[in-house]
Amino acid sequence: MTITKADVRDAVHAWFRAWQTQDIETLLAMEAVSFGFGFRQCTPRDYVIEGEAGQRERLEWFFSQMDFYSLVSEDFETSVTGDCGLAWGVCIEAFQEKGYPPEQARVRFSKVLTQDVHGWKVVMCHRDIQPFSEDGRYSRAFTVISLDK
Repeated sequence: MTITKADVRDAVHAWFRAWQTQDIETLLAMEAVSFGFGFRQCTPRDYVIEGEAGQRERLEWFFSQMDFYSLVSEDFETSVTGDCGLAWGVCIEAFQEKGYPPEQARVRFSKVLTQDVHGWKVVMCHRDIQPFSEDGRYSRAFTVISLDK
């Protein structure tokens, strides 16, 4: 099945739309074989091991903890290599967990996607919200090793 950069862009937009509308069925279909890192926890997520029931429970719990939740793309790029679609860019996640003040995160993301007869699948994902300096680099405050003994 030949895919194009435009196909990948459309699939990523569908993924964003599913999060924005809390469309758990689409998220389950797209992320069932996914592995990767989110920004809320350090440990990786392996959705294959978690299984569909576990994924459904996690997503229902996540959305139930929110007074509101929004995820929209700010900007992203796509590429294709063989049968894999690649996407990377920035999105804005705005949310308010019940009992907490509103939050907003500017999130960098990357994805590897494939397509089969059942639709698009996210194979690998990565999201982070590391702070950056004014010139767009990681802050040295987080990387400098202290020589004080």
